[in-house]
Amino acid sequence: MLKTVKYITIGIFISLMGSACSDHLEVYNPSSISDDFYNTKEGQQALLVDIYSKYRNVFNTGDLQYYGTDLYMAITEGPNERMFNGYDASFNSTAGVVGPYWNNLYKIVQEANTLLTRCSMDTEGMTIYEYNSLKAQGTFLRALAYYYLAETFGDVPLYTTEQKTIITETTRTVESEVYDFIITDLETVVDLLAWPSVEPGRVNNAAILQLLGKLHLTRAYKTYASSSDFEVAAAYFDQIINESEDTYQLLDTYADVYHEDNQNNSEVIWAIQYGLDKNYVGSGNPQQAIFSFNIVALEPGLFDRVQEDYSAANRNYWINPRVHQLFQNPYLDTRYDATFQREFYVNNPESDDFGKLGLYFPRWNDDSGNTKNALRFYPYLSDGEFNWYPQSTALPVLTTGLDRMPIIKKFKDTKIIWGGPGSREDVVFRLSDVYLMSAEAHLGAGDNDAAVARINTIRRRSAIDQASESLMEVSVVDLDFILDERARELLGEHDRWFVLKRTGKLIERASEYNILVQKYNNINPNHLVRPIPQDEINKVNGLTQNKDY
Repeated sequence: MLKTVKYITIGIFISLMGSACSDHLEVYNPSSISDDFYNTKEGQQALLVDIYSKYRNVFNTGDLQYYGTDLYMAITEGPNERMFNGYDASFNSTAGVVGPYWNNLYKIVQEANTLLTRCSMDTEGMTIYEYNSLKAQGTFLRALAYYYLAETFGDVPLYTTEQKTIITETTRTVESEVYDFIITDLETVVDLLAWPSVEPGRVNNAAILQLLGKLHLTRAYKTYASSSDFEVAAAYFDQIINESEDTYQLLDTYADVYHEDNQNNSEVIWAIQYGLDKNYVGSGNPQQAIFSFNIVALEPGLFDRVQEDYSAANRNYWINPRVHQLFQNPYLDTRYDATFQREFYVNNPESDDFGKLGLYFPRWNDDSGNTKNALRFYPYLSDGEFNWYPQSTALPVLTTGLDRMPIIKKFKDTKIIWGGPGSREDVVFRLSDVYLMSAEAHLGAGDNDAAVARINTIRRRSAIDQASESLMEVSVVDLDFILDERARELLGEHDRWFVLKRTGKLIERASEYNILVQKYNNINPNHLVRPIPQDEINKVNGLTQNKDY
């Protein structure tokens, strides 16, 4: 937010621990908070928690995470879908998504600057441990906000100290200087935190190293890259893998990683917390419902509102049917069945077919025709055309009632009420992603053997049994293979748009896979950044617009 207020007021501070830690919650009346409150240890700790809570909105802005990529597609052709998923000619600076996103990230920067400006060893009651912890967490959260600002908008205003006056003029700092600042800044807090988090939701040293590696890896592809960026990135990722074995390890099976009773497991480095306490869950984690279809609405005679069985899906995003083909052998690769729910059993007790297999989607490469006696049978292809999101059909397609497909079940949340806010953690940094970025960094540095070794570790874990591990191994990788592997390993998780941009593959792969991108045929290098919100340009002198918006 460029139009900064003099005093930051905070209402309810959301617990990092969700419902499990309601005893730790403190509720503040904003009207009773003075500026001096943030000079106290209590005020600074409360400010930090509020910064964490704002990251919920960062990762809930799915239009900037999923739209316009190779893996996900819009289900309609509304204004946002045409702009962010299709890159059509209407793409402009008044787009409703970018304003709140920009403002939220700058609120994070603003509050982090206040925290880092006020926090000192002179604060009453502050220990060296508490000071280092506040400094490291604040530095990380500010750096991550600037990463998303720079990658989303390019050159952006860079504020590094607390702003106490309303900003009416500004300049955009060139992207390379933003990267220089956040990398140098993060380096000052390495090793100030322990490897594991002191409580779920808190940043730790592994997260700092992962972000540093990600920043170097991203910069390595840019025109202003350092010649050693790939090597430095690989070193950071490998440090996490090699030096944190007592804290972070790959689980034995892929399905265990996503079991809802196994949250904050040894693969989770940093995750946004939610929980079941309705006072602190906010709007909730939407992941459990956004990669699905409304089965109860479409088949009310067969399916009833039972959260343990199905979710009140929002139909937000569809998985491109071609993604299924990325699982070359879904019989050997357990990630396929662990990711997708393909069988839906009738749970409406009023139905004569109660308990029967209602909807069945075979594996994508199963052309046997075996219906398993399902009431509704949907093979991957029908007469050579996609049966799941039919790409040959003109959009919008919802009026045809064809929105039935395997759903992503990794984020299933059985403990919430029907249609209620999602309670599960939202994993932002995961160890398997560290392996994948390590492979990418080693590949960029010219060490294919190291890249292959990292990829094969991931692939062996995904094998259906020990005898099949060797069948999952590969002997050579390239960038497209790593992007495919990321899809297999991390489908439904964050940053796909940012990953494709980082690797220089956004235009190529979106054009190849995304039906709306193909339809509008308008994607170009200008779309590698989003438009600066027009409202901000109107309010602040010197804030210029990105090219051709």
